[in-house]
Amino acid sequence: LQTQCEAEYGQYEFHRVVQALQTFCSEDLGGFYLDILKDRLYTTATHSTARRSAQSALWHITQTFVKLMAPILSFTAEEVWACFGGTGKSVMLEIWQALPVLADEASLLDKWSKIRGYRGEVTRALEELRVAGAIGSSLQAAVTIHADGDKYDVLASLGDDLRFVLICSQASVVRGADKLECAALAHA
Repeated sequence: LQTQCEAEYGQYEFHRVVQALQTFCSEDLGGFYLDILKDRLYTTATHSTARRSAQSALWHITQTFVKLMAPILSFTAEEVWACFGGTGKSVMLEIWQALPVLADEASLLDKWSKIRGYRGEVTRALEELRVAGAIGSSLQAAVTIHADGDKYDVLASLGDDLRFVLICSQASVVRGADKLECAALAHA
């Protein structure tokens, strides 16, 4: 996003920057990342690695986002910068956020694109359970995904975080023919 916005600012394509920032907020942040992250932030211990990692990621996202929006939303960016604990000077005097260089960014983006697709399948199945009255929310469900090959590898790489990504209480991935099982958790 930052690379794209930098290039569009350089070409005076401000409307494209606005569109990219809006899409990032609604689809990537609101529709995916923050939806997953809220359970981790609410349920993990205050100083746990998982919670601190999430907070650090949000800090970097906010730093980057405020700097990207500053040229087109100057007053809003200044307010955010002041509340966010900026350096004391104007956000307009900042440079773009220094982001880590990823060795294999393309494969990471491809992996998460696949995960989002798999998550969509699970979300549809959980919604069918909810409509049928078997569950009230996705957190009352257990999900088992049977998969082979790349799908198995991608999902298994998430480990215990798979339940956070699928927004359910229990999630597992097992080798086998492609099949999805969603069931209501037994009440204690």
